[in-house]
Amino acid sequence: MTAMDFDNSYMTWSCPHDPTDTRKPGHKPWGNCARILLEARCILTDEARGLSDEFFLIAGCRTEWVYQEENLFQIPSREYRGIWSRDRMMSTGSGIVYEGEGHSSVAIADTRFDYLEFTIEEHPEVTVLDTHQAVVAATDSRLPIVAKTTVRDEARGISAVIEYPIKTMNFHPERGRFQVDTGPLLVPDFSSNSDHWIEWFDMAHVAYNTFDRAEFIIRRPTPVMVDGEEVCRVHHYSEVRVHDARNRFLCAGRLPALEAG
Repeated sequence: MTAMDFDNSYMTWSCPHDPTDTRKPGHKPWGNCARILLEARCILTDEARGLSDEFFLIAGCRTEWVYQEENLFQIPSREYRGIWSRDRMMSTGSGIVYEGEGHSSVAIADTRFDYLEFTIEEHPEVTVLDTHQAVVAATDSRLPIVAKTTVRDEARGISAVIEYPIKTMNFHPERGRFQVDTGPLLVPDFSSNSDHWIEWFDMAHVAYNTFDRAEFIIRRPTPVMVDGEEVCRVHHYSEVRVHDARNRFLCAGRLPALEAG
């Protein structure tokens, strides 16, 4: 079994200068290249049709004016982030206030990118952590841990393997217990009827403390209420979705204590 090395896996792109962008102060008219870390990956599979595709969530950054001498951050500030496949992209970037953004993707061939590449590195050696004690031992040994959570829609025969680094792990050595609380990652909505799988995805965080269940908290337009009335909606993690799941853990390197035991 393999585990993605998220600290060394990137999306890299190049884009020419856009002469129609008249915002002020604007970017320097040079075009730009960017290298962005990947934060999560999901492989979605339609078992009946034998179809499979791979999707990535890139790390977020703040919107900026590139290569200016000062005033680099755009105000009002927004987030630059997206979900990508090899041939489509969907922006998940936003400001604080929900302004009607939807699940709409675009073919990469129809964008202004003139170069786009995914660099996927794997840890050269991994140990499968298949007990609570092994997960706790790897956490206590400060080893990098990657999780793969598999969820499935039985009615449609579609499964998703969500892969992500464990950034936050709670653990109790005396009781041999752990609890994952990490993200962001991407999770599919199996009820979606969109023709493009990429539009099924939402950003989420996940929490669980067993190998067979996962609770996702989904980023949704969330009402802000004042005196019982909705004054606006903001982007916030507010909808909990619970799945039967298979949670697998892999740590980079070996656990000597497990080998000896």
